[in-house]
Amino acid sequence: MASIDLQVAAPVEARCRECLPGLRAVARETVAELAPAAATFTLRLVDDEEMRELSRRYRQLDRATDVLSFPGEETPEGRHLGDVVISVETAASRDGATLERELKVLALHGILHCLGYDHETDDGEMEALESRLRTRFLGACEVPATRKAGTVALVGRPNAGKSTLMNRMLGEKLAIVSDKPQTTRHRLIGILSTERGQMVFHDTPGLHRPLHRLNRRMVHAAAAALKEADVVCLLRDAATPFGRGDAYALDLVAAAAAEGRGRPMFCLLNKIDLVAKPRLLPEIERYAGRDVFEEIVPVSALTGDGVEEVLELLWRHLPSGEPRHDPELLTVHTERFLVAELIREKVLEQTRDELPFTTAVVIEAWEDGEERTDLLASILVDRESHKGIVVGRRGKRIKEIGTAARRDLQEFLGRRVYLELRVRTAPGWREDAAVLSRLEAG
Repeated sequence: MASIDLQVAAPVEARCRECLPGLRAVARETVAELAPAAATFTLRLVDDEEMRELSRRYRQLDRATDVLSFPGEETPEGRHLGDVVISVETAASRDGATLERELKVLALHGILHCLGYDHETDDGEMEALESRLRTRFLGACEVPATRKAGTVALVGRPNAGKSTLMNRMLGEKLAIVSDKPQTTRHRLIGILSTERGQMVFHDTPGLHRPLHRLNRRMVHAAAAALKEADVVCLLRDAATPFGRGDAYALDLVAAAAAEGRGRPMFCLLNKIDLVAKPRLLPEIERYAGRDVFEEIVPVSALTGDGVEEVLELLWRHLPSGEPRHDPELLTVHTERFLVAELIREKVLEQTRDELPFTTAVVIEAWEDGEERTDLLASILVDRESHKGIVVGRRGKRIKEIGTAARRDLQEFLGRRVYLELRVRTAPGWREDAAVLSRLEAG
């Protein structure tokens, strides 16, 4: 039978003494079911101070987290599965659950990581296995006594990575992404439903000084989300120098905090995969000096570094309540709206820096047949000269846009798609209220 070495640091020994028999049993049964009989495994319970030191040493993050996993390796004596370290203080701070339940849940999660499972890349395999093991080993402890439900606004400058972060936290691609500012033009709703409750994300357009009716609507959508959300996350692109636009976004969030209802606010320093660690320290000090944020968290929405910690913070600070949407829903937006957005993403990808941000996509016709869906979409451009850029030489670029869009649409809709694209010049469409309303509706 696999050997479990359960270690308890002195500062937390008294606090978790009564939890140890049940925790040891769950760890032993999990390892026995999934690992070879000769395997060894270490589970260590620590305080936040020791966890913070481990996080600094191995993850270059100066904060405590709930659990860290260190996969092991083959030794002359046999296979060592690895070490799982759990912060008892962090586990005890969670609402609506007993300490013993939280320790068991974190132990299961850490053990699966040591066994090679990865919920960020395995298309749900780890999540399904973890859910089955929780039901089997935790029984009635599985459902927290208090469920959470609320909204989380993701705000920040254009191209700060808000859409990429929301997609990462949802575990699915909902928002279109590109490296061009102002890719997001509407408040996009993403719904995350788990056994802990329901978290509704509002991915907002970038905060900027508006010049057109379209831009004014974009900024209004972001400002409304900022005022209405239960929790606010300000994203800052840490890979770029702090400028007037960042100061403008920070001032808006600070003003909302001053007017607000004591809502939790977090600053997420994004794109740390592109930044040397010494460059982060002045950014942390800058945002900490405003006395607005509960915590300042370095993350990489692209790689996932720090995202689990952000999710845990959000769950912890969401209000208690029942789900506001059907748990089966990923979003509240129509298929027509999402299809138009997917096509627009391909326009942005293919035109690169050649085309200003003066394009939009309108679904003109949609017909569902027995075997396929036929779509007709118009790509709006502001000037006649832009039309040639989208069409390309001998129609090459519009064909490439159509091919890439059709591939993604077939995956999204789950059926064959025939897509016809037309490019239409519509001067001043960004000031046309009727066009903008149609775009918002899909």
